[in-house]
Amino acid sequence: MEFNEEKHEYVHNNQVYTSVTQLLKKYGLSADYTGIPDAVLKKAATRGRAIHKALELFVGGDQSMLGLMNEVDLFNKYITMSNIDLTQAKSEQLYYDTNYKIAGTIDFQYDLNNEHIVADFKTTSSLHLDTVAWQLSIYNFLITGGDIMNYYFNKLKVYHFTAGKLYVKDVYTVDYDQVKALLEANLQGLPDFVYVKTTKVISDADVQLLSQLSKEIVAHQAVLDELEKQRDTVLNSVKEEMIKQKDYFYRSSEFDLIYTAPQIRKSLDTGAVKQYVEDTGGDIEKLMKETTTKDGIKMRIKK
Repeated sequence: MEFNEEKHEYVHNNQVYTSVTQLLKKYGLSADYTGIPDAVLKKAATRGRAIHKALELFVGGDQSMLGLMNEVDLFNKYITMSNIDLTQAKSEQLYYDTNYKIAGTIDFQYDLNNEHIVADFKTTSSLHLDTVAWQLSIYNFLITGGDIMNYYFNKLKVYHFTAGKLYVKDVYTVDYDQVKALLEANLQGLPDFVYVKTTKVISDADVQLLSQLSKEIVAHQAVLDELEKQRDTVLNSVKEEMIKQKDYFYRSSEFDLIYTAPQIRKSLDTGAVKQYVEDTGGDIEKLMKETTTKDGIKMRIKK
C-alpha cells in the first residue's frame, strides 16, 4: 500500500483505494463546512496538518517541539498524567481492506488498563462527534480485519485541541452491521446510504458522556470532601479558641469568621397539629395547600 500525501490517495497493486475521509464525505457522514470561506478552511487545514505532524513526531520520540507548540505541551501533560507508555504506542499507522478497497491512516493507538485505544486528533473549533464516531469505527473495522468478536473490544477516543486547551473524550462505537452496510454500499457503487440508527431513549454518545462526567464528578467530589474535612478541623479548633477568649469575630482580607452561640428554635410540629385537628373533628384536607412541582430526571450512580 502506497500513500500519496499530496493527492491524499491510497494505491495498492496499481488500484486506487477509497480513503475513509472520502468515504464519509461521499455518503454525507462528514462534517458540513458549507458557508465557511475557502481561505479560512485552507488556513485551518494547514494548521491541522502541522499539529498532526508535530504530534506524530512526539509519539515517535522527538521532543524538539516541547515548549514551542502548545498542542504538544498539552499532549505531553495528558500522556504523563495518564501514565501512557509512548514507547509502545503507534502513530500514523496505515490500514486497508482488500475486499472493500478502503484505506485510512490512524493518528494514535496505545494500550492502557488492559484496553486497546484507537484515537484521532482533531483541531477544529467544534467537535462533530457523530463524524468522529464513524471515522474511528471504520478505522477499528480495518484494525480488526472485520472481525466482529474483536470489533467491540477496542475503545475509541478523540483528542480535541481547541482554543488553547485539550479535551480527551470517549467516542461511541457505531454498530458493526451499519459499518458493514456502508462499506457494502460503496463497494457496489450505490449512490446513497441511509444510516438507520436504532431508536433509543438515550444515544450512545450521551451514555459515554454521562459516564465520563460522572466519573469526573466522583473524583472531584472525593477531593472536595477531603478539603472540607480539613477545613472543618481547623474551624473547630478556631471556634474553641474564640469561646475561650470571648472574641467572636475575625476579619481578614479573604474571609470573615463569626461565632454563633447555640440557639433554641421553635418550629411547628405538623404531626401534632394534624392529630389535634382530627381530634377536634376538623377536616385536615381543608388546611392542605396543593402545589405542582417541576418534572425532572435523576441519575443514580452504581457503586
